[in-house]
Amino acid sequence: MSSTKTLLEGLEADLPGAPCPPALLRWLASLPDDLLAVLQTLAEDGAGTWLVGGCVRDAWLGQPSVDIDLCTTCTPERMLVLFGDQAIATGLEFGTITIKGVGRHYEVTTLRTESLYRDGRRPEEVTWGSSLSEDLSRRDFTFNSMAVDVARQILYDPYDGTSDLQQRSIRAVGDANLRCQEDALRILRAYRFMRRDEGPLWHIDHALATALSQHSTRLRMVAIERRWMELEKILTGQRPGEVLEKMQTDGVLRHVLEEFAVLNPHLFTVLDDAELNQLSLAQRLALLMIEYPTKEAMKQMDALRTSKALQRTTASFHEQLGHLPAPRKPQLRVFNHVLGNGAKAHLSILRSCCNAAINVHTGLPLLAETVDEIMASWTELRGSPAPVPCLVDGHWIMARTGTVEGRRLGRLKQWLHRIQIEEEITDQNGMETALSRLPFKHGSPEDWPTVSFP
Repeated sequence: MSSTKTLLEGLEADLPGAPCPPALLRWLASLPDDLLAVLQTLAEDGAGTWLVGGCVRDAWLGQPSVDIDLCTTCTPERMLVLFGDQAIATGLEFGTITIKGVGRHYEVTTLRTESLYRDGRRPEEVTWGSSLSEDLSRRDFTFNSMAVDVARQILYDPYDGTSDLQQRSIRAVGDANLRCQEDALRILRAYRFMRRDEGPLWHIDHALATALSQHSTRLRMVAIERRWMELEKILTGQRPGEVLEKMQTDGVLRHVLEEFAVLNPHLFTVLDDAELNQLSLAQRLALLMIEYPTKEAMKQMDALRTSKALQRTTASFHEQLGHLPAPRKPQLRVFNHVLGNGAKAHLSILRSCCNAAINVHTGLPLLAETVDEIMASWTELRGSPAPVPCLVDGHWIMARTGTVEGRRLGRLKQWLHRIQIEEEITDQNGMETALSRLPFKHGSPEDWPTVSFP
Protein backbone atom coordinates (compact mmCIF):
# COMPACT_ATOMS: atom_id res chain seq x y z
CA MET A 1 0.00 0.00 0.00
CA SER A 2 2.10 2.90 -1.24
CA SER A 3 -0.44 5.71 -1.70
CA THR A 4 -3.15 7.25 0.46
CA LYS A 5 -5.43 7.17 -2.63
CA THR A 6 -5.71 3.40 -2.28
CA LEU A 7 -7.19 3.70 1.19
CA LEU A 8 -10.83 2.91 1.79
CA GLU A 9 -12.69 5.93 3.15
CA GLY A 10 -13.98 5.28 6.65
CA LEU A 11 -16.82 6.92 8.52
CA GLU A 12 -16.96 10.68 7.92
CA ALA A 13 -16.30 13.19 10.68
CA ASP A 14 -19.17 15.14 12.22
CA LEU A 15 -17.71 18.57 11.50
CA PRO A 16 -16.69 20.50 8.39
CA GLY A 17 -13.14 20.27 7.08
CA ALA A 18 -11.01 21.65 4.28
CA PRO A 19 -8.55 20.16 1.78
CA CYS A 20 -5.11 19.60 3.28
CA PRO A 21 -2.58 22.33 2.43
CA PRO A 22 0.58 21.35 0.48
CA ALA A 23 2.73 20.79 3.59
CA LEU A 24 0.25 18.25 4.95
CA LEU A 25 -0.18 16.59 1.54
CA ARG A 26 3.57 16.02 1.39
CA TRP A 27 3.43 14.52 4.86
CA LEU A 28 0.55 12.22 3.95
CA ALA A 29 2.48 10.99 0.93
CA SER A 30 5.34 9.96 3.23
CA LEU A 31 3.27 8.00 5.77
CA PRO A 32 4.62 4.46 6.33
CA ASP A 33 2.82 1.47 4.91
CA ASP A 34 2.22 -0.11 8.31
CA LEU A 35 0.27 2.97 9.43
CA LEU A 36 -1.78 2.93 6.22
CA ALA A 37 -2.53 -0.74 6.90
CA VAL A 38 -3.93 0.18 10.34
CA LEU A 39 -6.16 2.84 8.76
CA GLN A 40 -7.32 0.39 6.09
CA THR A 41 -8.24 -2.28 8.65
CA LEU A 42 -10.32 0.17 10.69
CA ALA A 43 -12.03 1.58 7.59
CA GLU A 44 -12.93 -1.93 6.36
CA ASP A 45 -14.62 -2.47 9.74
CA GLY A 46 -16.72 0.65 9.19
CA ALA A 47 -14.90 2.92 11.64
CA GLY A 48 -13.86 6.50 11.19
CA THR A 49 -10.19 7.12 12.04
CA TRP A 50 -8.13 10.30 12.04
CA LEU A 51 -4.53 11.31 12.69
CA VAL A 52 -4.73 13.83 15.48
CA GLY A 53 -2.85 16.20 17.75
CA GLY A 54 0.89 16.75 17.81
CA CYS A 55 1.74 14.87 14.63
CA VAL A 56 -0.61 17.10 12.60
CA ARG A 57 0.79 20.23 14.26
CA ASP A 58 4.38 19.20 13.59
CA ALA A 59 3.61 18.23 9.99
CA TRP A 60 2.07 21.66 9.39
CA LEU A 61 5.25 23.23 10.77
CA GLY A 62 7.39 20.97 8.59
CA GLN A 63 8.93 19.32 11.64
CA PRO A 64 9.39 15.58 12.23
CA SER A 65 7.02 14.03 14.75
CA VAL A 66 8.24 11.34 17.13
CA ASP A 67 4.78 9.87 17.71
CA ILE A 68 1.77 9.46 15.44
CA ASP A 69 -1.50 9.23 17.36
CA LEU A 70 -4.90 8.26 16.02
CA CYS A 71 -8.46 8.58 17.26
CA THR A 72 -11.26 6.34 16.05
CA THR A 73 -14.91 5.43 16.45
CA CYS A 74 -13.84 1.80 16.86
CA THR A 75 -14.12 0.57 20.46
CA PRO A 76 -11.00 -0.72 22.22
CA GLU A 77 -12.52 -4.18 22.61
CA ARG A 78 -13.15 -4.36 18.88
CA MET A 79 -9.60 -3.19 18.10
CA LEU A 80 -8.22 -6.02 20.22
CA VAL A 81 -10.16 -8.42 18.03
CA LEU A 82 -9.23 -6.73 14.73
CA PHE A 83 -5.50 -6.54 15.37
CA GLY A 84 -4.97 -9.65 17.48
CA ASP A 85 -1.32 -10.08 18.47
CA GLN A 86 -0.52 -6.64 17.05
CA ALA A 87 -2.66 -4.96 19.72
CA ILE A 88 -1.55 -4.12 23.27
CA ALA A 89 -4.14 -2.98 25.83
CA THR A 90 -1.99 -0.15 27.21
CA GLY A 91 -4.85 2.10 28.39
CA LEU A 92 -8.01 0.08 28.02
CA GLU A 93 -9.98 2.03 30.64
CA PHE A 94 -9.40 5.23 28.66
CA GLY A 95 -9.88 3.61 25.27
CA THR A 96 -6.24 3.50 24.22
CA ILE A 97 -4.82 0.54 22.33
CA THR A 98 -1.21 0.39 21.14
CA ILE A 99 -0.83 -1.27 17.77
CA LYS A 100 2.55 -2.67 16.81
CA GLY A 101 3.84 -1.56 13.43
CA VAL A 102 7.14 -2.23 11.72
CA GLY A 103 9.75 -0.97 14.17
CA ARG A 104 7.28 1.46 15.75
CA HIS A 105 4.05 1.58 17.74
CA TYR A 106 0.88 3.58 17.15
CA GLU A 107 -1.50 4.70 19.89
CA VAL A 108 -5.13 4.52 18.79
CA THR A 109 -7.74 5.98 21.15
CA THR A 110 -11.48 5.55 20.90
CA LEU A 111 -13.51 8.75 20.74
CA ARG A 112 -15.13 9.28 24.09
CA THR A 113 -17.53 11.36 26.13
CA GLU A 114 -16.20 12.40 29.53
CA SER A 115 -17.65 13.74 32.75
CA LEU A 116 -16.04 16.41 34.93
CA TYR A 117 -12.38 16.29 36.03
CA ARG A 118 -13.08 16.86 39.71
CA ASP A 119 -9.58 15.92 40.85
CA GLY A 120 -7.82 18.05 38.21
CA ARG A 121 -6.13 15.00 36.74
CA ARG A 122 -8.54 12.53 35.10
CA PRO A 123 -12.23 12.30 34.14
CA GLU A 124 -14.54 10.65 36.66
CA GLU A 125 -16.25 8.62 33.96
CA VAL A 126 -15.45 7.69 30.37
CA THR A 127 -17.93 6.39 27.79
CA TRP A 128 -17.20 5.63 24.15
CA GLY A 129 -18.45 8.10 21.57
CA SER A 130 -18.43 8.74 17.83
CA SER A 131 -17.98 12.51 17.66
CA LEU A 132 -14.65 13.85 16.42
CA SER A 133 -16.01 17.35 17.07
CA GLU A 134 -16.50 16.59 20.78
CA ASP A 135 -13.08 14.94 21.04
CA LEU A 136 -11.31 17.99 19.57
CA SER A 137 -13.29 20.31 21.85
CA ARG A 138 -11.68 18.73 24.93
CA ARG A 139 -8.07 19.12 23.82
CA ASP A 140 -5.68 21.62 25.38
CA PHE A 141 -4.53 24.10 22.71
CA THR A 142 -5.90 25.05 19.33
CA PHE A 143 -2.91 23.76 17.36
CA ASN A 144 -3.25 20.40 19.12
CA SER A 145 -6.92 20.27 18.19
CA MET A 146 -6.44 19.49 14.51
CA ALA A 147 -7.14 16.16 12.82
CA VAL A 148 -6.60 14.70 9.37
CA ASP A 149 -8.67 12.20 7.41
CA VAL A 150 -5.89 10.48 5.46
CA ALA A 151 -8.06 8.77 2.84
CA ARG A 152 -10.04 11.93 2.02
CA GLN A 153 -7.02 14.23 2.58
CA ILE A 154 -9.16 16.55 4.70
CA LEU A 155 -7.92 18.77 7.56
CA TYR A 156 -10.26 19.46 10.48
CA ASP A 157 -9.30 22.63 12.33
CA PRO A 158 -12.38 23.81 14.26
CA TYR A 159 -10.46 26.21 16.54
CA ASP A 160 -8.26 27.82 13.88
CA GLY A 161 -5.06 26.26 15.15
CA THR A 162 -3.32 26.92 11.86
CA SER A 163 -3.71 30.67 12.39
CA ASP A 164 -2.20 30.37 15.85
CA LEU A 165 0.71 28.42 14.35
CA GLN A 166 1.24 31.20 11.84
CA GLN A 167 1.14 33.82 14.59
CA ARG A 168 3.30 31.75 16.99
CA SER A 169 0.54 31.94 19.55
CA ILE A 170 -0.55 29.47 22.25
CA ARG A 171 -4.31 29.62 22.79
CA ALA A 172 -6.60 27.32 24.75
CA VAL A 173 -9.48 25.47 23.16
CA GLY A 174 -12.61 27.21 24.41
CA ASP A 175 -12.55 28.33 28.05
CA ALA A 176 -8.93 28.56 29.23
CA ASN A 177 -9.94 28.32 32.89
CA LEU A 178 -11.87 25.12 32.27
CA ARG A 179 -8.98 23.57 30.34
CA CYS A 180 -6.60 24.22 33.26
CA GLN A 181 -9.12 22.93 35.80
CA GLU A 182 -9.63 19.71 33.83
CA ASP A 183 -5.93 18.86 33.86
CA ALA A 184 -3.45 21.19 35.55
CA LEU A 185 -0.57 19.57 33.67
CA ARG A 186 -1.68 21.70 30.74
CA ILE A 187 -0.13 24.62 32.60
CA LEU A 188 3.34 23.13 32.16
CA ARG A 189 2.56 22.06 28.60
CA ALA A 190 1.75 25.67 27.72
CA TYR A 191 5.19 26.79 28.85
CA ARG A 192 6.86 23.90 27.03
CA PHE A 193 5.21 24.95 23.78
CA MET A 194 6.66 28.44 24.12
CA ARG A 195 9.96 27.12 22.76
CA ARG A 196 9.22 25.59 19.37
CA ASP A 197 12.18 26.83 17.33
CA GLU A 198 15.29 29.02 17.38
CA GLY A 199 13.26 32.23 17.19
CA PRO A 200 11.67 34.24 20.02
CA LEU A 201 9.43 32.50 22.51
CA TRP A 202 5.93 31.88 21.31
CA HIS A 203 3.24 34.15 22.74
CA ILE A 204 0.70 32.89 25.29
CA ASP A 205 -2.78 34.26 24.63
CA HIS A 206 -3.98 36.69 27.32
CA ALA A 207 -6.90 34.52 28.48
CA LEU A 208 -4.64 31.48 28.77
CA ALA A 209 -1.88 33.45 30.54
CA THR A 210 -4.41 34.62 33.12
CA ALA A 211 -5.65 31.06 33.64
CA LEU A 212 -2.12 29.69 34.01
CA SER A 213 -1.39 32.14 36.80
CA GLN A 214 -4.76 31.70 38.49
CA HIS A 215 -4.61 27.91 38.57
CA SER A 216 -0.88 27.30 39.08
CA THR A 217 -1.44 25.94 42.60
CA ARG A 218 -3.48 23.11 41.04
CA LEU A 219 -0.20 21.67 39.80
CA ARG A 220 0.19 20.15 43.25
CA MET A 221 -2.77 17.91 42.37
CA VAL A 222 -0.74 16.44 39.49
CA ALA A 223 1.54 13.48 40.18
CA ILE A 224 5.13 14.64 40.57
CA GLU A 225 6.20 12.11 37.92
CA ARG A 226 4.01 13.87 35.35
CA ARG A 227 5.34 17.27 36.38
CA TRP A 228 8.91 16.01 36.06
CA MET A 229 8.13 14.59 32.62
CA GLU A 230 7.17 18.06 31.37
CA LEU A 231 10.11 19.74 33.07
CA GLU A 232 12.46 17.20 31.51
CA LYS A 233 11.09 18.00 28.05
CA ILE A 234 11.68 21.70 28.69
CA LEU A 235 15.21 21.11 29.97
CA THR A 236 16.21 18.93 27.03
CA GLY A 237 14.75 21.31 24.46
CA GLN A 238 16.38 24.25 22.73
CA ARG A 239 17.46 27.13 24.99
CA PRO A 240 15.34 26.22 28.02
CA GLY A 241 16.53 29.10 30.20
CA GLU A 242 14.13 31.64 28.79
CA VAL A 243 11.17 29.31 29.34
CA LEU A 244 12.21 28.55 32.93
CA GLU A 245 12.66 32.25 33.66
CA LYS A 246 9.14 32.92 32.41
CA MET A 247 7.84 30.08 34.58
CA GLN A 248 9.58 31.52 37.63
CA THR A 249 8.36 35.04 36.95
CA ASP A 250 4.79 33.73 36.68
CA GLY A 251 5.10 31.78 39.94
CA VAL A 252 4.83 28.36 38.27
CA LEU A 253 8.34 26.93 38.59
CA ARG A 254 8.10 26.70 42.38
CA HIS A 255 5.31 24.15 42.00
CA VAL A 256 7.74 21.83 40.22
CA LEU A 257 11.05 22.60 41.97
CA GLU A 258 9.37 22.67 45.35
CA GLU A 259 12.58 22.48 47.40
CA PHE A 260 13.78 25.85 46.07
CA ALA A 261 11.89 29.06 46.73
CA VAL A 262 13.61 30.82 43.85
CA LEU A 263 16.51 30.29 41.46
CA ASN A 264 19.01 32.98 40.56
CA PRO A 265 17.68 34.40 37.25
CA HIS A 266 21.27 34.74 36.00
CA LEU A 267 21.35 30.94 35.84
CA PHE A 268 18.68 30.97 33.14
CA THR A 269 20.83 33.28 31.03
CA VAL A 270 23.87 31.03 31.45
CA LEU A 271 21.79 27.97 30.58
CA ASP A 272 20.98 29.53 27.20
CA ASP A 273 24.61 30.41 26.46
CA ALA A 274 25.35 29.18 22.93
CA GLU A 275 28.59 27.61 24.23
CA LEU A 276 26.51 25.30 26.44
CA ASN A 277 23.89 24.07 23.98
CA GLN A 278 25.32 20.53 24.02
CA LEU A 279 24.93 19.99 27.77
CA SER A 280 23.30 16.75 28.86
CA LEU A 281 20.19 16.70 31.06
CA ALA A 282 22.30 15.94 34.17
CA GLN A 283 24.67 18.80 33.38
CA ARG A 284 21.81 21.26 32.90
CA LEU A 285 20.27 20.19 36.19
CA ALA A 286 23.61 20.55 37.97
CA LEU A 287 24.01 24.04 36.53
CA LEU A 288 20.52 25.12 37.63
CA MET A 289 21.28 24.00 41.20
CA ILE A 290 24.92 25.16 41.31
CA GLU A 291 24.23 27.64 44.10
CA TYR A 292 22.80 24.97 46.40
CA PRO A 293 24.85 22.33 48.26
CA THR A 294 24.90 18.95 46.54
CA LYS A 295 22.90 17.42 49.40
CA GLU A 296 20.06 19.92 48.84
CA ALA A 297 20.23 19.48 45.09
CA MET A 298 19.82 15.74 45.50
CA LYS A 299 16.91 16.25 47.86
CA GLN A 300 15.17 18.09 45.05
CA MET A 301 16.07 15.39 42.54
CA ASP A 302 14.64 12.75 44.84
CA ALA A 303 11.47 14.79 45.36
CA LEU A 304 11.01 14.84 41.57
CA ARG A 305 11.17 11.02 41.57
CA THR A 306 13.94 11.08 38.99
CA SER A 307 15.80 7.87 38.24
CA LYS A 308 18.62 6.81 40.55
CA ALA A 309 21.00 6.81 37.57
CA LEU A 310 20.18 10.45 36.78
CA GLN A 311 20.54 11.37 40.44
CA ARG A 312 24.00 9.80 40.65
CA THR A 313 25.20 11.45 37.45
CA THR A 314 23.81 14.84 38.45
CA ALA A 315 25.23 14.62 41.98
CA SER A 316 28.73 13.76 40.73
CA PHE A 317 28.81 16.56 38.17
CA HIS A 318 27.23 19.03 40.60
CA GLU A 319 29.93 18.37 43.21
CA GLN A 320 32.67 18.64 40.58
CA LEU A 321 31.28 22.02 39.44
CA GLY A 322 32.24 23.36 42.86
CA HIS A 323 35.93 22.95 42.04
CA LEU A 324 38.54 23.90 39.46
CA PRO A 325 41.64 21.88 38.61
CA ALA A 326 45.05 23.50 38.97
CA PRO A 327 46.34 24.91 35.65
CA ARG A 328 49.14 22.32 35.53
CA LYS A 329 49.29 19.46 33.08
CA PRO A 330 49.52 16.59 35.63
CA GLN A 331 46.41 17.75 37.51
CA LEU A 332 44.57 18.50 34.27
CA ARG A 333 45.29 14.99 32.98
CA VAL A 334 43.66 13.53 36.11
CA PHE A 335 40.73 15.97 35.71
CA ASN A 336 40.36 14.82 32.10
CA HIS A 337 40.50 11.17 33.11
CA VAL A 338 37.81 11.52 35.79
CA LEU A 339 35.37 13.71 33.88
CA GLY A 340 35.96 12.31 30.39
CA ASN A 341 33.67 14.02 27.90
CA GLY A 342 32.24 16.11 30.76
CA ALA A 343 35.52 18.01 31.19
CA LYS A 344 34.73 20.49 28.45
CA ALA A 345 31.21 21.05 29.80
CA HIS A 346 32.59 21.60 33.32
CA LEU A 347 35.05 24.29 32.24
CA SER A 348 32.60 25.91 29.81
CA ILE A 349 29.91 26.21 32.48
CA LEU A 350 32.25 27.82 34.98
CA ARG A 351 33.59 30.16 32.29
CA SER A 352 30.04 31.26 31.45
CA CYS A 353 29.28 31.76 35.14
CA CYS A 354 32.19 34.22 35.33
CA ASN A 355 30.09 36.67 33.35
CA ALA A 356 27.13 36.50 35.75
CA ALA A 357 26.45 37.09 39.42
CA ILE A 358 26.42 33.44 40.42
CA ASN A 359 27.61 31.98 43.72
CA VAL A 360 29.00 28.44 43.45
CA HIS A 361 27.85 26.22 46.31
CA THR A 362 31.43 25.62 47.54
CA GLY A 363 32.27 29.31 47.59
CA LEU A 364 34.63 28.83 44.61
CA PRO A 365 35.71 32.27 43.35
CA LEU A 366 35.09 32.56 39.62
CA LEU A 367 37.61 34.82 37.93
CA ALA A 368 37.58 34.89 34.14
CA GLU A 369 41.36 35.11 33.86
CA THR A 370 41.81 32.05 36.12
CA VAL A 371 39.33 29.92 34.19
CA ASP A 372 40.78 31.10 30.87
CA GLU A 373 44.24 30.02 31.98
CA ILE A 374 42.97 26.59 32.98
CA MET A 375 41.01 26.19 29.72
CA ALA A 376 44.06 27.15 27.67
CA SER A 377 46.23 24.57 29.45
CA TRP A 378 43.48 21.95 29.20
CA THR A 379 43.14 22.56 25.45
CA GLU A 380 46.85 21.80 24.99
CA LEU A 381 46.53 18.31 26.45
CA ARG A 382 47.33 15.48 24.06
CA GLY A 383 45.10 12.49 23.46
CA SER A 384 41.50 11.57 24.15
CA PRO A 385 39.58 12.51 27.32
CA ALA A 386 38.56 8.85 27.63
CA PRO A 387 39.80 7.24 30.88
CA VAL A 388 42.86 4.98 30.64
CA PRO A 389 43.11 1.72 32.61
CA CYS A 390 45.91 1.09 35.07
CA LEU A 391 48.90 -0.62 33.44
CA VAL A 392 49.52 -2.91 36.41
CA ASP A 393 47.44 -5.12 38.68
CA GLY A 394 47.70 -6.35 42.26
CA HIS A 395 49.80 -9.40 41.32
CA TRP A 396 52.36 -7.17 39.58
CA ILE A 397 52.57 -4.92 42.66
CA MET A 398 52.88 -7.83 45.13
CA ALA A 399 55.66 -9.41 43.05
CA ARG A 400 57.68 -6.23 43.46
CA THR A 401 56.82 -5.20 47.01
CA GLY A 402 56.63 -8.59 48.71
CA THR A 403 54.55 -7.68 51.76
CA VAL A 404 52.03 -5.09 50.60
CA GLU A 405 48.51 -6.53 50.67
CA GLY A 406 44.93 -5.80 51.57
CA ARG A 407 43.91 -2.18 51.89
CA ARG A 408 47.47 -0.91 51.38
CA LEU A 409 47.72 -2.86 48.13
CA GLY A 410 44.51 -1.37 46.75
CA ARG A 411 45.48 2.18 47.68
CA LEU A 412 49.00 1.71 46.29
CA LYS A 413 47.53 0.65 42.97
CA GLN A 414 45.38 3.82 42.91
CA TRP A 415 48.47 5.92 43.71
CA LEU A 416 50.40 4.32 40.87
CA HIS A 417 47.46 4.78 38.54
CA ARG A 418 47.34 8.48 39.33
CA ILE A 419 51.08 8.83 38.64
CA GLN A 420 50.59 6.94 35.38
CA ILE A 421 47.95 9.49 34.31
CA GLU A 422 49.83 12.54 35.56
CA GLU A 423 53.10 11.58 33.84
CA GLU A 424 51.54 9.85 30.82
CA ILE A 425 53.42 6.61 31.52
CA THR A 426 52.79 4.11 28.73
CA ASP A 427 54.62 0.92 29.80
CA GLN A 428 55.36 -1.19 32.86
CA ASN A 429 59.01 -0.12 32.94
CA GLY A 430 57.81 3.39 33.63
CA MET A 431 55.48 2.07 36.32
CA GLU A 432 58.36 0.22 37.97
CA THR A 433 60.36 3.44 38.08
CA ALA A 434 57.38 5.22 39.63
CA LEU A 435 56.96 2.48 42.24
CA SER A 436 60.63 2.69 43.23
CA ARG A 437 60.28 6.26 44.40
CA LEU A 438 57.08 5.87 46.45
CA PRO A 439 57.37 5.66 50.29
CA PHE A 440 54.62 3.00 50.41
CA LYS A 441 56.12 1.25 53.46
CA HIS A 442 55.32 4.21 55.68
CA GLY A 443 52.33 6.36 56.49
CA SER A 444 48.60 5.75 56.34
CA PRO A 445 47.25 4.53 52.99
CA GLU A 446 44.21 6.76 53.56
CA ASP A 447 46.51 9.73 52.91
CA TRP A 448 47.81 8.43 49.59
CA PRO A 449 46.62 10.12 46.38
CA THR A 450 43.88 8.51 44.30
CA VAL A 451 42.51 8.99 40.80
CA SER A 452 39.82 11.49 41.71
CA PHE A 453 38.54 15.02 41.13
CA PRO A 454 38.16 17.02 43.24
